[in-house]
Amino acid sequence: MKHKYISSKMKKGKPIINDRFLSRHVPETRWYHASTLNMMLRNFPVLYIKPDNGSAGTGIIRVKRLNRSQSLISYKTTSKVCSNRNIVFEVVKRMRRGKKYIIQQGISLATYRNKPFDLRIVLQKPSNRWSLTWMSAKVAPRSNSIVTNVAKGARDARIKEILRGADQPLHVSRVLWTLSDVSYKIARKLGSRFSFRILGLDMGIDKRGKVWFIEANTKPNFHGLKKLDPIQYRRYLQAKRRIEASR
Repeated sequence: MKHKYISSKMKKGKPIINDRFLSRHVPETRWYHASTLNMMLRNFPVLYIKPDNGSAGTGIIRVKRLNRSQSLISYKTTSKVCSNRNIVFEVVKRMRRGKKYIIQQGISLATYRNKPFDLRIVLQKPSNRWSLTWMSAKVAPRSNSIVTNVAKGARDARIKEILRGADQPLHVSRVLWTLSDVSYKIARKLGSRFSFRILGLDMGIDKRGKVWFIEANTKPNFHGLKKLDPIQYRRYLQAKRRIEASR
């Protein structure tokens, strides 16, 4: 079975959103429309508007509701306070013409030294079963960073070090078990729909320790990870070679 690449966030997310168990771990996610933005801004304090086919955190717009009449809109390295009546206009100004966008409920991510972090989980399917071959954390460069992508200045770090040193008290063993369990279930769900052999999952932990699925990548980037954890990297390479040999 040849591995299939899918760039659409919504196409990869829909099977998980529609799953009765896994949907508990997915932030509210919809196609972007002006009416959806206004509705979700009433329901959630933070929203992320993302290109459906984007990667590396490029093009993401964050909207934070400040009060009933104003929001803070952040894009790239700039932020602007604007009236909620003008929020659609301000968002559209920052969108790329002709691109589809999704809108997603923002998660109050756990922090490490006051910087939000999320988690990089990689599963591979060298034979007929999924194998979890990589787990690490990505720590944002600043406390107010819009994204935690390494391409935007975040740093990769060992997952246990970050979970144990988090600013919030996390039950590390329970978080790791749930993270593994949910990740395997996501891989099996997506693997039953598409011919995937490798999945990179962006997962989040909120300040209360709940595990969240953010998005799936069918071509995860391993640049620079060999030095971070040579043992895990060797495990990833072994699975990769078996996948390539089975083609």
